[in-house]
Amino acid sequence: MSIKYKLTMMMMGISLAAVLLTVTAITSYLIYDMHDSKLKELAVTATLAGDRNSAAIAFMDNKRARSNLDIFRLNPAIKLACIYDAKGNAFAAYETGNTISCPPKADGIPAVLPEMLTAQSEVRQQGERVGVVYLASDTREIDTYVHKAIVISITVAMVVSLVTLLLTFYFQRTISGPILELAAKAQMITRNRDYSLVANTSYPDETGILAHAFNDMLGEVCKRDLELRQSNETLEHKVQERTHQFEQAKIKAEAASEAKTEFLRNMSHEFRTPLHAIVSFADYGVNEVETSQPLQLKQYFELIQKGAQRISRLVNEVLDLAKLEHGEHMFLLQRGDIHDLVQRSLEMVRPMMQEKHIGIHFEADTSQNSVVCDHEKIVQVLTNLLTNAIKFTPEGRNISVHTRTVPVEDAPVMEVSVSDEGVGIPEGEQELIFESFRQSSRTNTGAGGTGLGLAICRSIIKAHHGQISARNNVNGNGACVTFTMPAAMQEGRQIVQMQSVEEKHENAA
Repeated sequence: MSIKYKLTMMMMGISLAAVLLTVTAITSYLIYDMHDSKLKELAVTATLAGDRNSAAIAFMDNKRARSNLDIFRLNPAIKLACIYDAKGNAFAAYETGNTISCPPKADGIPAVLPEMLTAQSEVRQQGERVGVVYLASDTREIDTYVHKAIVISITVAMVVSLVTLLLTFYFQRTISGPILELAAKAQMITRNRDYSLVANTSYPDETGILAHAFNDMLGEVCKRDLELRQSNETLEHKVQERTHQFEQAKIKAEAASEAKTEFLRNMSHEFRTPLHAIVSFADYGVNEVETSQPLQLKQYFELIQKGAQRISRLVNEVLDLAKLEHGEHMFLLQRGDIHDLVQRSLEMVRPMMQEKHIGIHFEADTSQNSVVCDHEKIVQVLTNLLTNAIKFTPEGRNISVHTRTVPVEDAPVMEVSVSDEGVGIPEGEQELIFESFRQSSRTNTGAGGTGLGLAICRSIIKAHHGQISARNNVNGNGACVTFTMPAAMQEGRQIVQMQSVEEKHENAA
């Protein structure tokens, strides 16, 4: 196909595309505006109908309401009008046929009807909701308007296309002539292998610039070939490298999105359960305050208290993690007995152990028990690890706690391990579970939780210049979480920059 025909087709295509897009956009906007106007008009009609019938609904005068709805006979577009009282029961209706009818309950009102416009409005009297008005209208006026708009748009598009075609045939010659001459010169050079020939550069427009560039290109062919070979050698390596970087970024983004989704799902579940208990037992207490015995009311209050404490604990976990991972945090380092800290933690989780009939095996190295740490923070870590172990251990089984001192060159290190007999941790997730909002894929749907506990534990242990890790037990039954920290540190209050701790840990890794 000749270039002049290609230019003609290109210019015609661009012109037609512009015309069609313009006409389509204008037509679509007009149709949308017509549809929107009709919806707003129907909504105003529903509001006026509600105001007109508010008194009838308030006095339960459905005869007057039906009489008021009969005015819609003057508007053939209105096919259905329904009034519902404050309880959502059908109160009055205006129906024009058997195709659609008013639902008996306001809850059954369809939001969308095929080929119909719908609107509903609350009926209020003195600021109080007394009912709902629902209207449905056909789209005949819109269909007529759409038909006219399409006919006009097609006519305009055809006229503009014809004018464009005539102008295109005239102007394409000024472009195709010089280009065809340059193409003939290039064919001659290729056929004769005579690179001394040059193109005509007398044209005062971009075609002349193209000819100058063509002449310069002839002198650079050999040089470009060499550069092209060198580029080809490195291109594949760069593509592979960039592809790998993209895949890694994609994996990280997907993991972050999945963690966020899982966190929101878990938080919703964790908040909904105690909130439901608080609301339910509060309602029981209000309704039965005059008839219930004090003991029963006390039970209601205790259940409400447990729900509130659970919500408070969830909020505190989020706040603790925010404080630990960003900015400064105060730690009170003092000497203490690691066995006492373990016993304090066991007392805090003993009700959970008794509820599931779980036993405890505590094995301690009696040679060195002293450790310098923030007692409350370490108890928080131990309690969290014990809670997880109890949560994932089947009923009637056991959990284990081991403490020992590991000698190193600089100073002894205290090591504490908590083992369970649960489902274990999949390979590849034993580091991920310490990230915020992350849980093991074997447990993130079975035991609840927000995925914050282990992240908080990691931040606390890092602040003590220690490490925390997880592994599966050797016998394949359950998992073991171990943390280590220096047994001897400088006592007193210390302000720790948590971001600095995080950076040091990553650099060490």
